[in-house]
Amino acid sequence: MNNDKLDLSDLAKSRTSVRSRFNEIARQNVNSNSSANLDSDKYLSDLLKVLKIKSIVVGIGGAGNNTVSRMGDMGSEFIETININTDAHDLYYSNSNQKLLIGKETCNGLGSGNDPSVGTTAAEEDVNRLSQVLNADVVFLTFGLGGGTGTGAAPIVAREAKKNNATVVSFCSVPFSSEGTERSLRAKKGLEELLKYSDTLIPVPNDNLLRFNQRLPILTGFKIMDEVLIRSINEIINLINNCGLINIDYADVRRVIQKKGQYPSGLIGITESLGAEADLIKKARLALHNPLLEPDTKKVDNCIVSVSGDHQLSLSQIDKIISTVSSEIPEDASLKFGTSINPMLGSKIRIMALGRGPISPYVQAAIDGTEFPHSNISQL
Repeated sequence: MNNDKLDLSDLAKSRTSVRSRFNEIARQNVNSNSSANLDSDKYLSDLLKVLKIKSIVVGIGGAGNNTVSRMGDMGSEFIETININTDAHDLYYSNSNQKLLIGKETCNGLGSGNDPSVGTTAAEEDVNRLSQVLNADVVFLTFGLGGGTGTGAAPIVAREAKKNNATVVSFCSVPFSSEGTERSLRAKKGLEELLKYSDTLIPVPNDNLLRFNQRLPILTGFKIMDEVLIRSINEIINLINNCGLINIDYADVRRVIQKKGQYPSGLIGITESLGAEADLIKKARLALHNPLLEPDTKKVDNCIVSVSGDHQLSLSQIDKIISTVSSEIPEDASLKFGTSINPMLGSKIRIMALGRGPISPYVQAAIDGTEFPHSNISQL
């Protein structure tokens, strides 16, 4: 490539890794910079254009498409989204920046019929198209386990994203235990495949919705689930792309969400407090001990805590949050915090905890080949 005619837009859109894009710009700087000891503003400007971290949120199957569609309703319209489905009807009525109907020959646009093998075949049929659209540094997948398209196609989507050097973060719902053994077996098989290609894998069991209210209307319950997933994805993307007062950069986030060891892990929790000391402690603990996930926080080896508030956010409030989280994780765990000013929060303080290390008991069941854990509803 001729450095004098380097096309920044093409380089920014390329599927090369962050390191490759950096090296290309660095070579240009060496050739054009009159002082080898200094970096020009033009070079730094070019670097920012090329190194902008690209994130895509991908909804797979009916449940995943619904989550992505709700992202727009919650003010997430600036996030790049793709909906993937085998059902043309569902896909048409979903809301996303891009759409991809997979398995036209396999499914004829009529869906997978709750058969994960059909979902897998449909994804393999369009593997080249999938590879082309999964052009990002971080790919967030959201889908439901236990059915056909989400369960069968999600591992193929994750695999193709990994081939493009992406960090893959998978959020998936686990069926209610009352839905029966067959659906649970399908979900477990889907998790087994996802283990191979996900860096962070966070299953959200539907049973835990009953912890809020056993009489919760089903639409409200799934809306809560979607909001949890959407807010989690939004907060991670904000951390990656925005510069805070005390900054958490992409390298910090990547260190937490990338796989360490053989199996993917992860925890995430988001809460809001009105700022009183007792409430800050309670909400900081709640962010870490997300009741929808029930993570083992003693397994955390790397943790990020993000605190957002208006200009009244005080050092003592931040210190109380960080010390609370620090006391809940192992002493030797790596902990980094960041703060950002967000006037839109008003008097609220938002707390997000993002951790690596805890393996979901549902992932562990898939690893061990045992049954999924079941909530004892009578004790909720």
